[in-house]
Amino acid sequence: MTAIQSTEITSARPQREGETNGVPTAKMFGAIAKFTDNGDLAAFRFTARNAWVDGTASTSSIHEWYGIGADQQHVEEFRFTSDHPTLGHGYGPTPQEYVLHALASCITAGVATGAAARGIALHSVTSTVTGEIDVRGVLGVDPDVRKGFSRIEVAFDVQADADQDQIDALIASATKYSAVFDMLTGPTQVVVGRVEA
Repeated sequence: MTAIQSTEITSARPQREGETNGVPTAKMFGAIAKFTDNGDLAAFRFTARNAWVDGTASTSSIHEWYGIGADQQHVEEFRFTSDHPTLGHGYGPTPQEYVLHALASCITAGVATGAAARGIALHSVTSTVTGEIDVRGVLGVDPDVRKGFSRIEVAFDVQADADQDQIDALIASATKYSAVFDMLTGPTQVVVGRVEA
């Protein structure tokens, strides 16, 4: 079992003009209108490049992406190292833990944007994500055991200028529209192959 606690959004963050909870609301609503008018602009493609390091460790870099009808780049290249604590050297979190982080981050972003769209001020958003996995499946010990998580639980603590029903609605909406939640709970076509020489 693995747990990761997400980063807390604090009230000490800078308040910028035209933003609610750090979300540029006019830009957000403008993007929604643009994508509604032209669905081609809503086609995004994200790419991660991965290289083996040693043992069970590998490093991924993320820099370029495609969206809004053109090739784009992040402000900087991001690098992530993953490894395994039992068969590796502990160079980084396991790939499974990155999935937990991705789920928490995606839903948290939805809480922030949903609150901004509704004019709700957030004071803090924290979550604990727990994934349960039986590693006999990954190790090939038992072919009847699933290789991935059998259960993932996300517990949110949201402090905001809102009542509990509004907070529950924010979390439910953020989960419903979370791309990572959708990838984990619905079928996604995954194609794995070799680069042709």
